[in-house]
Amino acid sequence: MKRIYLFLLSLLIVGKMVSCQTSQEGKNTETPRIFYVNSYHPGYGSSDDVMAGIESVLSDKNVQWKTTFMDTKNHPGEAAIQTKVDEILQQIEEYQPHLIIASDDNAIKYLIEPYFKNQEIPVVFCGVNWSADQYGLPASNVTGMLEVLPIQEMLIEMKNYYPEANQLMVLSENTNSEKKNKTLLDTLYQRMGFSTEYALVDNFEEWKSAFLRGNEKYDLIFIPTNGAIKNWNETAAIEFVKQSIKVPVLASDDFMMKYAVFGLTKIAAEQGEWAAKTALDILEKAKNPDQIPLAKNQQTKAWINQELAEVIGFKPDPELSADLNIVN
Repeated sequence: MKRIYLFLLSLLIVGKMVSCQTSQEGKNTETPRIFYVNSYHPGYGSSDDVMAGIESVLSDKNVQWKTTFMDTKNHPGEAAIQTKVDEILQQIEEYQPHLIIASDDNAIKYLIEPYFKNQEIPVVFCGVNWSADQYGLPASNVTGMLEVLPIQEMLIEMKNYYPEANQLMVLSENTNSEKKNKTLLDTLYQRMGFSTEYALVDNFEEWKSAFLRGNEKYDLIFIPTNGAIKNWNETAAIEFVKQSIKVPVLASDDFMMKYAVFGLTKIAAEQGEWAAKTALDILEKAKNPDQIPLAKNQQTKAWINQELAEVIGFKPDPELSADLNIVN
């Protein structure tokens, strides 16, 4: 079935790519269409920022675009993901895009790599954590921006204040992305001298239990994300952390700073902006994806949650304080 689908899809795409080519007069014969696949769901902070970045670039351009959500944090099972992929493949057939943008690992793992790698339609991805080697990317028709979090820089900063810290808990959701991060980042933590426990949890009660254990046993707690943690309650989590925190809690995404003392975070909109600009280069300037090297995000922002900092007695020096954004 997969081979039949790819053959039929390639016929449609070749036709649409030809129709989007410039004529002898140098003008497009059809408004380019972009199909955007988001791995997650509306309301998830990081991917919302990616979408905002895409929209900020495309909103005043002569393109059409359609967005679809895989919702893999709420429905992480393999069968549910494959059902969603089948739906998206049908949407793509019907929309007949000239280019696909895909954000975050699951869209690449379950959709782009098996169905679109080395096909005719160009693909631009963003938000893939650290490396795309496991997906065999880049490819002849696929380029993108990797998401590299400033975790090392964040831990180095904390070491300036807590030089004896060598026990680290990574407390996050139990998802494919976080399991991938565990594999990729373990060497980094070891190189920095940390003994690390990975607490990858399924629900809010498990998260609270691990958080309590981390505050008793570890010097630092790193909380990457919470989007797939079932029954998450933001108000309850904020109060729970305030009552339970004893050690520095760190974050690399701004939406997690409600529960963290200090964060050095990515600016997720950068990913969407880059993907959209790259898509326009391919569609309007006739660049081939294999002419565009993989990129890595560069922008960061430093944060402090003053209320939680006061609870544990964390007082940044004036030089660091001058660069900190305050959590409201």
